[in-house]
Amino acid sequence: MNALVKNTQQMQQIDIIKIYQKKRCLIVDDLTEVRATYKRMLRSFGVKELDTAATGDQTMELCENHNYGMIICDYNLDDSRDGQQILEELRHMNMLKYTTLFIIITAETSREMVLGAIENQPDDYITKPISQTLMRTRLDRALLKHEDLYSIKLAMDHKNYAKALQECDKKIRERHRYIWDCIRYKAQIYWLMGKPEEAQKIYESVLKDKDYTWAKIGLAKVLMKTENLDNIEVLLKNILDKDHRYIEAHDLLSEYYEKIGEFEKAQLATQKATELSPKSIIRHRRLAELAEINEDDNVCLKAYEESIRWNYNSCHASPEDYLSLARKTVDVSKTASTREAVDKTKKALGLLERMHRRFPQKENKVKSTFIESQLYACQGKDKYAESLLHSAEDEYESLDPKNIDARLDFARAHILSGDKQLAYKELHLISKECKDSPDVLKRIDSISEEPISVAGKACAAELSKMGISAYKRKDHDQAIKIFKDALKMFPNHVGVRLNLVQSTLAKNEVHGKNTESYNSCLKCFKKIGDLKSDHKQYDRYHFLLEQFNREYKGYGESL
Repeated sequence: MNALVKNTQQMQQIDIIKIYQKKRCLIVDDLTEVRATYKRMLRSFGVKELDTAATGDQTMELCENHNYGMIICDYNLDDSRDGQQILEELRHMNMLKYTTLFIIITAETSREMVLGAIENQPDDYITKPISQTLMRTRLDRALLKHEDLYSIKLAMDHKNYAKALQECDKKIRERHRYIWDCIRYKAQIYWLMGKPEEAQKIYESVLKDKDYTWAKIGLAKVLMKTENLDNIEVLLKNILDKDHRYIEAHDLLSEYYEKIGEFEKAQLATQKATELSPKSIIRHRRLAELAEINEDDNVCLKAYEESIRWNYNSCHASPEDYLSLARKTVDVSKTASTREAVDKTKKALGLLERMHRRFPQKENKVKSTFIESQLYACQGKDKYAESLLHSAEDEYESLDPKNIDARLDFARAHILSGDKQLAYKELHLISKECKDSPDVLKRIDSISEEPISVAGKACAAELSKMGISAYKRKDHDQAIKIFKDALKMFPNHVGVRLNLVQSTLAKNEVHGKNTESYNSCLKCFKKIGDLKSDHKQYDRYHFLLEQFNREYKGYGESL
C-alpha cells in the first residue's frame, strides 16, 4: 500500500512539472537579488520560459507583448505601482486573462493590505519570509486547481460563453472536486452574457443547500440589476453581521440605499468600505459625491484628499480629483470662518499647482484658473479674482464646446463674480445642447438658484408642493424631510432653503429649539448668503432671518 501511495505521489509530481513547463512566467520585484532567488526556485519547479520586471511600467509592457500563464508580483515596489495597483491596472486594461494566475507576495500583514489585495482577487497571496518549500506548496496547490478549471477559463477568455457553460455543466454532472467553483463560474458567465435571471436561479439554488457568501453577494448584485430591491438589505446585512470585512457587501448596500434615496445610509456604508480598503480611488470619489449630496463638507473634502493621495501610479488617476476638491473648497469657504477659509484655500491652491505639473493640458489650466478666481473672491481679493477670471476667459473661447466641465466652471465663476446674467445664459445654452443628457442637466440644476431643466423644474415644483402641504397640516417633520431631500438635488435653491427654515422654526414653536434645528437654520442662511434687494425672495429672507436671530438670541452665532 505504501508503495502504491508513493508511486501515486510521484506521478502527481511528474504531472505538476509538466504544468510548470507549459507556463510562461513573469516575476515582478524591485530587488535584483529577490528576482534572482524566485527565478532559481521556478526553474527548479520546471518553468522554462521566464521573464522578470522591476517596475510597474516594465510589467505593463511585458504583459502587453506576452501571454503569461503565471505572474508572481511583490506587493511593495520602491518607485512604482505596488502589487495591488498593478493587478488593478491589468484588470482595468483587460490585460489579465482568466487563464493567467496572479500571485501577490508581501511582507505586510495589515488588515488594510490583506483586504485590499483580496478585493482585487489575486489567485493567492503569500506572506514573507518565503522558503522554496513554501513557494512550491502554494504554487502547486494554485496550479492544480487552475488546471482543473482551465477549459472553463479558456472559453471565457475567448468570450465563447456557450462553450464555457458546456464545460461547467460537464464538470457539475461528473461531481468534480471543484464543483462549487464550477457552479460559481456558471452564474458569472450568465451575468457576463447579460442574463441576470439565469444567474439568479443558480444563486438561489445554491443558497437552499449552502450558506455561501459569494452566492449571497451574487444574488444581491442580480436583484440590484433587475430592480428587485425588497430583500437586498436583509441579504447584505446578514453577510455583514457574520463578518463586517466583506467590502463588496458594503458597496452593494451603499448602492441599494442610494437607489431608495437614503443618501446618509449610503454614505455610511461607503465610509465603512473605505476604512477596510483605503486605496480605492473610485470608492473615495463615490464617498465624496455622497457626502456632497448630504452637505457633509468635512467628509467630502477628506474623501477628495484621499483620492488624490492614492492616485499616484494608479490607472484611475485624474485631474478631476484636484479640481473637485478645489470646487468643494469654494463652496465651503463661503460659509467657513475666515481662518478656516484661508487654511482650506491655501491647501486647495497648493493641490491645484501640483495638478498643473501632473496634468499640464490646457483645458485643466483653464478650469483651474476659473476655480482659483472663485477661491480668491471668497477671501475678498476681488481685483485678483477678477484678473484670474479674465485670463481664463481668454483661453476659454478656444476650448471644445463639448468640454462641459469647463463651461460649468465658467458659469460658477461668473455667478460668484456677480455676473449672473452671463452665467445663466451659458447654463441655459448647455441645457439646450445637452437636453438628452440627464446627468448634465442635474449638474446644471445643482448650480443654479432654481432648476433650469424641464425635469428639474417639475421635480422641484412637486417636492415644494408636497412639503408645503405637509407644513400646512403641521406635519413639520415630514415637511423638513421633503425640503432636505429637495436640497440634495437643488442645493442652491433659495426658496427651498427658506421653506426648510420656516418649517424648522414652526416645529420649534411646538417642540422647542435645539442645537440641531439651530445648526440647520444657520447653514441655510450661510448657504444663501446675502441677497440683493431686487431678489424675489429678499423680503421673506429678511423676515425669517430676523425671526431666527430673535429665537436663537444668545444661543450661538447670529447673522
